[in-house]
Amino acid sequence: MDEILARKRAEIAAKMAAFPKFSQPQSTSSSHVTLPPQPPPIPQFGVGIDPDLQRKIQEAKERIKVNLAKANPYLPSTSSLAKSTIDSAKAKGGLKVEAHPALLLDQSGNLVLTKASALIPKPNFATVKANQRAAPAALKQESNKLISPIEDVAAVVHNPYYDPRAGAGTTGPKRRGRKRFKFIQKGKFEIIGNQMRAQAKLEKLIEDIAQNVKKAGMETELDVSDKAIKREPPPNIEWWDIPFLPNKTYDDIDAGVAKIDDDDSIVTMYVQHPVPIKTPSDTGPPAPKPLILTKKEQKKLRKQKRLELQKEKQDKIRLGLLPADQPKVKLSNLMRVLTNDAIQDPTKVEAQVRKEMQKRQETHLKTNEERKLTAEQRKEKMRQKMEEDSKKATIVCVFKVNDLSHPKMKYKVDQNAQQLELTGTVIINPNFSLIVVEGGPKAIKYYKKLMLRRINWSDTTRLGESINSEQIPEDSMEPPKENKCILLWEGQSKERAFKGFWFKTCPTEKIARDYLRKYKSEHYWDLASKYTDEGLEIPVIL
Repeated sequence: MDEILARKRAEIAAKMAAFPKFSQPQSTSSSHVTLPPQPPPIPQFGVGIDPDLQRKIQEAKERIKVNLAKANPYLPSTSSLAKSTIDSAKAKGGLKVEAHPALLLDQSGNLVLTKASALIPKPNFATVKANQRAAPAALKQESNKLISPIEDVAAVVHNPYYDPRAGAGTTGPKRRGRKRFKFIQKGKFEIIGNQMRAQAKLEKLIEDIAQNVKKAGMETELDVSDKAIKREPPPNIEWWDIPFLPNKTYDDIDAGVAKIDDDDSIVTMYVQHPVPIKTPSDTGPPAPKPLILTKKEQKKLRKQKRLELQKEKQDKIRLGLLPADQPKVKLSNLMRVLTNDAIQDPTKVEAQVRKEMQKRQETHLKTNEERKLTAEQRKEKMRQKMEEDSKKATIVCVFKVNDLSHPKMKYKVDQNAQQLELTGTVIINPNFSLIVVEGGPKAIKYYKKLMLRRINWSDTTRLGESINSEQIPEDSMEPPKENKCILLWEGQSKERAFKGFWFKTCPTEKIARDYLRKYKSEHYWDLASKYTDEGLEIPVIL
């Protein structure tokens, strides 16, 4: 029996050796067909053949199919060897045995495509776009990931064309995103057009202002050029960085010579807490106002206080702390108080009563004089009141007077400003006079009443007394101008610009502006020069 089996095996081996070697011919067609790896022919167990060869072949086929499934998730599942065997049996038919590679060749040795197409795995999805269904999200994510081979990772990293920004572990190029439409937002060109029109309008306005100033004949014109609008460029080094940089350049930081961590550096571990400064506008809560009483309530309250004082004095007299007061005898109660003495000698009693009345009157007047403040005390009290008033706020008023040449007007303007502790200046110009005063709210209120109500600016009796009107012909005489004071501006300032109150004569406009520029108040002169009031001049009647 053993001899028969050995002989049969030898015949089979001889037949297998007689078959030509299988090699895949190149296709002459234009379409290139990629064949899956074909399983090797089933060997016959003969002498010297490993009996576990069949099992190893099956395991190798299973690993190949698993790798194919990972590379293309749309291929049919190949998780088990039994399932792959059933699928291949369905494709082949017959006895459920894998087809031999020699069966795919014709008599001339060329590959038959119709037979080989049965071995190509079919896709597990619809190829027509209308029949496609949405693939699972997990499969989509897995398909979008680039396959990074485990082998030759070092070779990829050393590739001169490798860019690490493409992503860690990715060797293939990323898919370029599709370009989308960039729609212009609604109103974009309208905004650009409005900006261009506003710029053109601003340039035209600047040009008109320059022409009007030039026509007016002003000696000093306002700077309306672009240089006045543009800001200065930032300095090469900020002033707060100069102590840290020896060479006064920021290159010292890169060179490492900056004085930051040195022993003589001004930067220390201590924290400086600056003293908080109150803002001028934040005056805190308003002071409580006193209760306003009527006349009847004031009399009642005064009577109650006097009764309390009188009662306290009577208690001290009862205790012997004070001597008893003499009876207050008057002519009206003379007979009622001094009954017997008044009957015996009424003339003597009347003289004595009149003497006591005179003494009481002198004592009353002396007490009032002692209570009065002296001239120095009154000035000090007035000064303290003005100082407290000026601490509340700093109010600035600008007046324009057509003519301030009268000595009486100058005296009133000067003395009231000195008494009210006001600061400012008076500029006398041939065209008009400008008065600028600064002070507290109460002092400014009093000074406004003086300038706008109390002073009679039309009183010019002393003006022109040295000029003889008879020497001037009637044709050359002009009607006098109406003198009037106008409040141009009133507002609050952060601090006072002037240290005192004085007069200044400025013959020209340039001198006046230069004088006010020292105190940063030249805009007051511009305001006064541009202001016109038709009521200041009386029209000429022909």
